[in-house]
Order: sequence, then structure tokens, then C-alpha cells
Amino acid sequence: MRYGQRPPQMGLPRPPRKCFYCFEIDHLFLFCPKKTEDEKKGLILVDKFMVRFANEELIPMEHNMSIKDCVRKHLPLSIAVMMWGDPELETCSICVRATGAQDSRRILS
Repeated sequence: MRYGQRPPQMGLPRPPRKCFYCFEIDHLFLFCPKKTEDEKKGLILVDKFMVRFANEELIPMEHNMSIKDCVRKHLPLSIAVMMWGDPELETCSICVRATGAQDSRRILS
């Protein structure tokens, strides 16, 4: 073996890799279908490995919680209104969950 080369794996199985966006095992971040879906919906912006909300705010991260779950938990009201309409006009469960309000119509008042 030369200097700088990795030692042979000796047939040991590799531990499964986990996507750090959704924590699923069957793919990696680069090919995450949930990340791609959230990008298409306009919830997030991705620049290489940096993920932000679509309004360029940082996503608050929580221990043992995937980026996908943090996006849903901390989604800014401005993005929720763009996605699902004005809460004054209809009930928006995402807005209610994000703010903790009992009635989504009280969010903007």
C-alpha cells in the first residue's frame, strides 16, 4: 500500500448513509426527492449544501430534527401566505401550526 492510499475494506459492509435533509436512508442530500419537491414549491433555496427559506432567512435547526421537519416547523408566515393564500380568507393549518394560534384569522390581526 502506498502512502495516501486507503486500506482495503476487507469486505466489511458499509453503514447505510442517511440523507441530512429528510433523514431517510435510501438516498443522499444531493438526490433527495423531498428537498427537490420543497425547492419546486418555493419553500427553500439550495446553494450547494446551504439550505435557507425562500425569503433567504436561515432555518432554525433543532437537535435530532431533519432540515425538512425544521422547515415545516419554522416556516415564515410570509412564505406560508405565498404558498397557501391569505389566512384571513381561509384556514391555513401550516400557519396555525407555525404560530400556535388557535384560529388562523388571528395571525395577521
